[in-house]
Amino acid sequence: MEPQGPESYVYLPASQSEADAAACRELLEQVGAGLWITEGPGVPTATLLPTLWSGDRLISHASAANLQFPPGTDRVACRVVVQGPHTYVSPRWYPSVQPGTARGRATGRAVGTWDYEQVQFAGWLRTHTDPRRLREEVRAHAEWFDAQRMADSTVGPSDAQRGPWRLDEAPREFIEAMLRGIVGLELEITDVVGRFKLSQNRTQGDRDGVATGLRERGRDQDLAIADAVDRATPLYP
Repeated sequence: MEPQGPESYVYLPASQSEADAAACRELLEQVGAGLWITEGPGVPTATLLPTLWSGDRLISHASAANLQFPPGTDRVACRVVVQGPHTYVSPRWYPSVQPGTARGRATGRAVGTWDYEQVQFAGWLRTHTDPRRLREEVRAHAEWFDAQRMADSTVGPSDAQRGPWRLDEAPREFIEAMLRGIVGLELEITDVVGRFKLSQNRTQGDRDGVATGLRERGRDQDLAIADAVDRATPLYP
């Protein structure tokens, strides 16, 4: 039986829904961090934190001085937003609305938009200050993120020679002091929503134009979204 979670709403057009859990997990692994959002005394409170997905939980930690996560928190409604690559899409890239190629009254009938990949988690937040558990969770974070650093295709020879960093390299008393300054976070996941907005509502010609335009602009986020647009299933043939 699925865990009963807090009421959760995410605006999600059907054409932009990413129901593949593996794709959602891959995005979190690529980004490495999520924006943890909880109800505040006025407006909601949010903190960007390194985040791992383990089974049916998200695991993180925050400064013990962060009032968003008091010790003893149990079953507090929480949303975690993982933002992947995102970028502006210009109407100039749509052949279907350009003078000379548009049909009928289509000339100029488009506006700019924003394409992106995003995953939102909802569930119950719990905090803990158990030193043994904190040590293992911090170790897991360190091993995962440093392994990702080493696996990165852009890592230089000098960085590769440095090797991965391990928690045991730090003096024990130093780590113990650091652990006393943090609080462990666990989100019991009750809802996962992947929203990959990738120009699925445009014709294939326009989608090709978007991918070309993004590659010509050439920033990292543009190139990532161009590849994603090519992979996405269009709403229209």
